[in-house]
Amino acid sequence: MFKGLKFVAIALATLLVAEPAVAQFKPRTPGFILRRLAPPIVRPPLPLLMLPIQPSEAAAIAQGQYPGSKVLKVKLLPDGIYAVTLVTEDSVSRVMVDGHSGELM
Repeated sequence: MFKGLKFVAIALATLLVAEPAVAQFKPRTPGFILRRLAPPIVRPPLPLLMLPIQPSEAAAIAQGQYPGSKVLKVKLLPDGIYAVTLVTEDSVSRVMVDGHSGELM
């Protein structure tokens, strides 16, 4: 009876002492090994790089529509259109600029 009780007490004490060390352990995952052996991924070019109009140019075109405004954000929409958010003293405006031709929409 006492042998079994001693074993349980030692096991609990070991778990209490070893728990912080086990919590810091980071095992190497199989994904790490596979990542080293796999060939590099070839990604298609970004649509932003294929557009002739850059975000800074789209912002300048939109600011030409609202003189004295400041650009808050330029966002590229999936169809190649830039959504430029402008702020003036009394309003916030959103201007759409075509990324291919630079025309206002």
